[in-house]
Amino acid sequence: MRIPAIALLLPLLSAPAAMASGSVATGGGPQRASAAIDLRIDVPKLLEMSLLGAPGSIEVTASDAAAGEVVVSGFRLAVLANDRRGYVVQAELGGPFTEAVIEGLGQPVRVTPEGARVLMPSMVGSARPRPFELAYRLRVRPGTAPGRYPWPVALSIQSP
Repeated sequence: MRIPAIALLLPLLSAPAAMASGSVATGGGPQRASAAIDLRIDVPKLLEMSLLGAPGSIEVTASDAAAGEVVVSGFRLAVLANDRRGYVVQAELGGPFTEAVIEGLGQPVRVTPEGARVLMPSMVGSARPRPFELAYRLRVRPGTAPGRYPWPVALSIQSP
């Protein structure tokens, strides 16, 4: 007796359909299986800062020394941070200056020789921000001679 090939293949073709439904036929009856997928996305922390147009030095003229301050502008600070708590701008002051006031960060930041720290708001959910336009008002220490000095303000950013 010859059995057609299609009759032999029919049980094999119906097996994937049975497995797709989640039931498996066994001697004791159908069994059910279920599965869950735990999908998590881990977004790495991003904290980047670029100071654009920052000079390596500053010129203190005789009139600056006599006036007690130097005002400089034209700097840009680009920051990208994805922490929901925001980020911290830290400033350090050096050279022949007793104080610096940085304008353009949303609020004036007063920097002393001990430094300054300012908590900035979160950028999460906002469009990519444009760079901050910064200006510095530097108070010259009395008795400072005119000349060229290293740039006195160092900026950095940190997580809060």
